[in-house]
Amino acid sequence: MAAVVVNGCTIGRYYNGAPLRAEPAAIVEGQSTRGDVLRQFGPPTQIMHQTDGDAFVYTYQQYNYSSFRVQDPVLGYTWFTNSRQLENRDRLLVLFDFTGVVRSVAIDHHVADMPPL
Repeated sequence: MAAVVVNGCTIGRYYNGAPLRAEPAAIVEGQSTRGDVLRQFGPPTQIMHQTDGDAFVYTYQQYNYSSFRVQDPVLGYTWFTNSRQLENRDRLLVLFDFTGVVRSVAIDHHVADMPPL
């Protein structure tokens, strides 16, 4: 007689920051100002003061994880393990000159709809 027991099921979610409120393409280098960026994107996650101007950093991360394991209760042998990890992230960096005009913009955009765990 064999006995198999489901030994573990784990679901985890980690959220940090908020999704970007606007499209980064709305920021025009050499024309958009600090006020324009604040109106469109809200307060940044981080403000860095540099020798040649300020920088706004906007970050968002969403991480979902699930795991399911079937294990023999007597021998401790794991018969089956299934796990899934999904991640979304945004990082927007906006560099300003001393007058508060956008000098440069960089975006790392990896956000898609996540299926249910």
